[in-house]
Amino acid sequence: MTVSIQSDGVGAVPNHDVPGHGAPGSRSRVHGTSARGTDYVGVRVVYLGHRSAVVTAAMRLTLPGAEVTFVEADRLHELSVDGEAIVLMDESHDPADVPALLEAAARRSVGMVVGSRSTTGGRDGSSALRRVGTRVANALIRHTADLPLRDVTSSFRVYTGDAWRSIGGAAALRGGLLPSLVTSAHAVHHQRWIIAEVPVSTRPLSGSARPNVGALARTVVLLARRRRA
Repeated sequence: MTVSIQSDGVGAVPNHDVPGHGAPGSRSRVHGTSARGTDYVGVRVVYLGHRSAVVTAAMRLTLPGAEVTFVEADRLHELSVDGEAIVLMDESHDPADVPALLEAAARRSVGMVVGSRSTTGGRDGSSALRRVGTRVANALIRHTADLPLRDVTSSFRVYTGDAWRSIGGAAALRGGLLPSLVTSAHAVHHQRWIIAEVPVSTRPLSGSARPNVGALARTVVLLARRRRA
């Protein structure tokens, strides 16, 4: 099996025959061998949280060849990572779901794939109160910022290498985790990459900090103003 992250250009429609608007013929690949022996060299996993030998071992088992970088959510902007695909995730996500996101990212003109709790088959493992808040926030952000994405606040996502570089890489992840998730999705969309969603089930985060709702609201308002300008 070969996991291929291809970016032959960018486009707004999921048609493999539509020419893109990026560099002609540009292509990124993550090579593999077999279903059980896939080589994910070129994949960079950005794991939100403290360094963990358990997580590292799980990644090596699930994504052999991938590089793992641990970072605190409030230091995302300090990252200096690049690759054929950039995976963002935390302890609420199952490493076994990453290959499905990478497969979706292999489609032409896809720039970002989100592990979604909101699409059919997805499940949010957090508390009932938090699930309601997440749904309301996603609906408001999607409408206000004009994003074709049901689970805007999901921190489980893959950026293809070309899309990552087109939005400035980690420079798009400034201002806290939730604002970064929204602004980077907005940047990917407005660079005319396709955004895809893959259903996933999440686990509750242990000792998770309260989200900075104020910073998120300011970010959404700013994006809405840009939309109307």
